[in-house]
Amino acid sequence: MPAVKRKSRKPKDKKFKRPMKTITGVFSANARGYGFVSVQTEDGSAVPDIFIPPTRVNGALHSDVVECTVKESRNHGRKEAHSEGAVVRVVSRGQSLLAGTFVAEGKKGHILALDAKVPYAFPVAPVAVKRLGLADGHRVMFRVAVDGKVLVKEIFGHKNDPGMDVFSLIRQHGVPHEFSGDALDEAAALPYSVGEADLQGRADFRDWNIFTIDGSDTKDIDDAVSLRVLAGGNFELGVHIADVSHYVQPRSALDEEARARGTSIYLADRVIPMLPHKLSNGICSLNPNEDRLALSCIMEIDSNGNVAKHRIESSVIHSKRKYTYDEIAGIIEADSDEHIMAMHRLAVILRKKRTARGALDFNFGEAKVIVDESGFPTAIELRQTNDATSLIEEFMIVCNETVAEHCQDEPFVFRCHDGPNTDKLFQLAAFAQNLGYNLPVSERGVSPKALQTLLKQIQGTPEEAALGSAVLRSMKQARYVAENNGHFGMASECYCHFTSPIRRYPDLLVHRAIKSGLKRRGLDDLCLHCSQTERTAEELERDVLQLKKVQFMKDKLGQTFEGMVSGVVSWGYFVQLPNTVEGLVPMDLLIDDEYVFVEKQMALFGVRKKKRIRLGDPVSVTLSRVDVEERKITFAPE
Repeated sequence: MPAVKRKSRKPKDKKFKRPMKTITGVFSANARGYGFVSVQTEDGSAVPDIFIPPTRVNGALHSDVVECTVKESRNHGRKEAHSEGAVVRVVSRGQSLLAGTFVAEGKKGHILALDAKVPYAFPVAPVAVKRLGLADGHRVMFRVAVDGKVLVKEIFGHKNDPGMDVFSLIRQHGVPHEFSGDALDEAAALPYSVGEADLQGRADFRDWNIFTIDGSDTKDIDDAVSLRVLAGGNFELGVHIADVSHYVQPRSALDEEARARGTSIYLADRVIPMLPHKLSNGICSLNPNEDRLALSCIMEIDSNGNVAKHRIESSVIHSKRKYTYDEIAGIIEADSDEHIMAMHRLAVILRKKRTARGALDFNFGEAKVIVDESGFPTAIELRQTNDATSLIEEFMIVCNETVAEHCQDEPFVFRCHDGPNTDKLFQLAAFAQNLGYNLPVSERGVSPKALQTLLKQIQGTPEEAALGSAVLRSMKQARYVAENNGHFGMASECYCHFTSPIRRYPDLLVHRAIKSGLKRRGLDDLCLHCSQTERTAEELERDVLQLKKVQFMKDKLGQTFEGMVSGVVSWGYFVQLPNTVEGLVPMDLLIDDEYVFVEKQMALFGVRKKKRIRLGDPVSVTLSRVDVEERKITFAPE
């Protein structure tokens, strides 16, 4: 039986009835109901995405290949034309399996997908319900055919099982959550400590003043640092990174697991590690008072932040202490340790240099949900940065740049970040202007300096979270590539990820490139895979964060909140609270007037009273509905 909408929305407009061009592309769904179809021409050149409004999705799921009709383009004064279309046919499904919840209806029932981008109820026939033993609330993995028929492949629990809320999302995203027996056997065979044979050919830095700086709850420690002030006034900075490549050999079972996962994933109530704990928290982790193998990048840096010379060596280190960020921040504030203060001076120099070239900092508005032992959220906090987090950030960045430049002429894995999309920049500029900020944007785009200025201006202001999030959404996603294309956000000509091989597979590849080289063949596909696993991890982390935010708000129905308009669409507007919780004020709750959506101004306009609702407007809203299953929050205007 074909899928049906959770809420029936029958389009009544006739503007799509005339003959129009039909094209094929990949559909990207948005949790807000709409989507885009990405198309490439026969010669491989990209064309602007086609916007699909919520009433024209026609059963398409995220990543499906679809045929769609296209209306004429409108550019609204922007560089890129804006095309609107309607999906007319699903050619092939992009997702092999979906996770969902079975809802019983007598002898039959339907499945609601956990993915917010899939707003359909998929019917299940009575014969299938009986054969599978489906009960109300069962969490299932299922497949949807092109014709809408549903095949349940697995029952993996019940929605009320402890921890099932997060585990269901893990299954939904297809993230590996159990290590293979072969990988666990390889891990078990590894030693608990560094042996004499491991020291062959390594520089011995065990008597150096090396230590780590991390969060108080960090157990997988990738990086340690050291510093000497040289006679001429230059700094000798050592960044010592866990030598995971010594223990994880290419084509081993551990390597296969690490490559499949691509990254460790940090969720509100658990961690899905890239490597078994025997490595991530044990022999690879740079724990204090333990000999550990490392790959050390030793840099001589002058008073202007320039790396005068460097060397990269396989080493053995012995961390003297595990500092927390708060401890280092306290030392800097009290100016109580000469060695730490020298590190702080160097970090300030490095940051000044990066700022001068236009590097962007996005250290704002990131939420952390605090949960109790049962996984229930008890608070939402904004992550705080301080001089200690800044110090480590600057040391890791200069190290990543140095390593990338060192290897730029060899087969290598670079971290690339392209400049932002012009169309999104115009929307961002309009949002900023509504809040009283100026962002100069032209058809050629925007300079990193201009974005940097905006980020500085909003720092510490009430609109920092909303506008900062908008800046992030305007950016293109960074990715891993085999060719150096520079990094817009870092304002860096050459960048890589070297400093976290315990938790990122690309960093492990970079270590292998340094020690023994990489083969160019197949490297593009490997970089693409690493970028894809990173996206999957980010989506899972975002979905779990949203789930916990919705759970946190569940007992606050009827309460009034002050927020800011963070998005305006034809079916309402979104409001973000200071704690980053976001919800929709749907159009049908705007009963004080009849509103019209004006896309060019990203605003709703009242027809009679001329009231205007724009991005960035401060608003008061009442929490009217919380849907934990769909992870959605609905506000009503005050």
